[in-house]
Amino acid sequence: MWRSNSNIILALLWSLLLADLSPAQQETIFMSVLSSRRHRIGASDNPVVGLYVSTDGGESWKHEGWREYIRVFSTEPGAGATIWSACGNGILRSTDNGTTWRITTGWEVTEVLKVRPLVQDPRIVYAATAYGPIRTTDGGNSWKFIREGLHRTFTPDIVIDRGNPRRLFAASEEGFCESRNGGDSWSLTGLRGMITNVILQDPVEAERIWVGTEENGVFRSEDGGKTWKGAGESLHRATVYALAISSSKPARLYAGTYGGGVFVSDDGGASWLQSNQGLQNLDVHSIAVLPSRPSTVFAGTLNGGLFRSTDSGKTWIFNSQEDSQVWGLSVRGGTR
Repeated sequence: MWRSNSNIILALLWSLLLADLSPAQQETIFMSVLSSRRHRIGASDNPVVGLYVSTDGGESWKHEGWREYIRVFSTEPGAGATIWSACGNGILRSTDNGTTWRITTGWEVTEVLKVRPLVQDPRIVYAATAYGPIRTTDGGNSWKFIREGLHRTFTPDIVIDRGNPRRLFAASEEGFCESRNGGDSWSLTGLRGMITNVILQDPVEAERIWVGTEENGVFRSEDGGKTWKGAGESLHRATVYALAISSSKPARLYAGTYGGGVFVSDDGGASWLQSNQGLQNLDVHSIAVLPSRPSTVFAGTLNGGLFRSTDSGKTWIFNSQEDSQVWGLSVRGGTR
């Protein structure tokens, strides 16, 4: 009887262990390498750029196709097997997990910086470009510029409000911009006169938004962008390229900066600490946190490759892509 019960207990423990591991096993990390002077995985050199994929938490990377000037990949839930890629000459679409790609935009769409598919309807996709936001409503078969109300069109980031799919936020050279009609028109609602680079919306509190700026650090809004407060004196005058949030501790934020490396906040952005031990390049352009293992954080640098931390950013170790511009990082799956 004891042996029978012990077998049941062992089976239950094993099933719990497998359940705990399954998110990480399903997790896929996408890395875009814009340029590379030398590529290294282990002892091999392979000077290529484009899309790299890891399914083991960054222990190994597989090159999944060469595309010059790819910047970032959007793999948000709801897009199914479709991956959207922003690149120098348009927007690429893959329906086979990155094995093959097809350009979906025409000659007039260049310098694409971010791509955001609508979770509720993957046929609707927004993109941020150097010439203003664009939108497709038919899965990429046709695209339209949506920049009415924008006085300066350079748009480095665009975010779809998770609470209202008709509400959009855009970073711009004139400040923080908002649309309440799916991009048909825009208005400048905050941070007037500041160049904004990146937008992060809180995963729980939809009205809480952080913005990374050019030479003015990070700002936080608690009312959906109506009013703003500078988040942390240690980031004062810093240029912020990337923002990320922990899935297990919503008050923990990461900021990637130009020349200052990585900053970490444990109080929702009220204060920040520089955290660069082991980080050999301080120009951090992309950051990704693994949802299933939130203590594992990746930092993509400009001409320094990819670094990984397994202790929530306290220390960093070189991971891959030596002498490379790791422009974009994104994660699909693995959410607990």
